[in-house]
Amino acid sequence: MYLIISYDSSRGGVSVVTEKGDSTTSFLLVQHAKPSDSGQYTCNPSNAQPKSITVHVLNGEYPAAMQHGGQAKQPRFYSLLLCLCLLLY
Repeated sequence: MYLIISYDSSRGGVSVVTEKGDSTTSFLLVQHAKPSDSGQYTCNPSNAQPKSITVHVLNGEYPAAMQHGGQAKQPRFYSLLLCLCLLLY
């Protein structure tokens, strides 16, 4: 399933941040991510090869890779910061 990002949707909270330098990196920020935001995301720049990733948004679950113990738990829904693609000049 491919998802198309609409910056004009009523959902809001979707933005792309780009850091330029020797290489350019773009981050997709989806605030209040929910399971329906899961899917394949592709960055297809005009001057580089396209890159794709698959995103899984979990509802109230904590992957084993997250630290537990004496730390406070994260909110049930939290902002998803996603490195969409790394573009090399």
